[in-house]
Amino acid sequence: MKKNKGLSYAVLAIAFVLFNVIAFAVPTAKTALFWITYVFTVVAFASQIAIWKFAFKGAKTLKSKFLGITLVSVGITYLIIQIIAFAVFMALPLTASWIAIVVCALILGISAICLIGTETGREEINRVEEKVEKKVFYIKSLQVDVEMLASAETDSDTKVALTKLAEKIRFSDPMSNEVLVDLEAEITAKVKELKTAENKAEIITALDSLITERNKKCCILK
Repeated sequence: MKKNKGLSYAVLAIAFVLFNVIAFAVPTAKTALFWITYVFTVVAFASQIAIWKFAFKGAKTLKSKFLGITLVSVGITYLIIQIIAFAVFMALPLTASWIAIVVCALILGISAICLIGTETGREEINRVEEKVEKKVFYIKSLQVDVEMLASAETDSDTKVALTKLAEKIRFSDPMSNEVLVDLEAEITAKVKELKTAENKAEIITALDSLITERNKKCCILK
């Protein structure tokens, strides 16, 4: 990742150098129009560093990195459009300075709005994803607990019953809901009872019934 960042910054630096070479090598009058568009373009180049750093700041999962790439894409698009605007105004040296200011300011403003919108969308996606992970955690944790009990069980009949129960939990609706808090707490308590209880068959039957009830309520809540 660090190597890729280094290469990206190197490409950006090369592009900036090439831009300056072309801008000052082309025999055009260095008027106010030139310097206005030049400054806006330099700002566009400089902003890439800030955008790239912000886009991948704290990005740990593959999805968060992918969403960061979307933000970078908006930044690069902004840079390309600004370079095109610079080239157009250099080809039209008699254009009034105020037109260049307005056009470049619009490019900067619209790009900023797009960046903010993209970042807001990324934050919302991450928030929803975290919420979903929390809701899914319950059923995954429950499945692991029952599977561990099944693997540690010595009685063959009880082991088979626990394995079937774990399989039923595995195919249960993974999404939890606030309405199911009491029911899920009862299921969790029953699973804890299994660790020390002697009447495991009765508890497994009760758990099977509770899981069925939870699944039916999950369907109703959708």
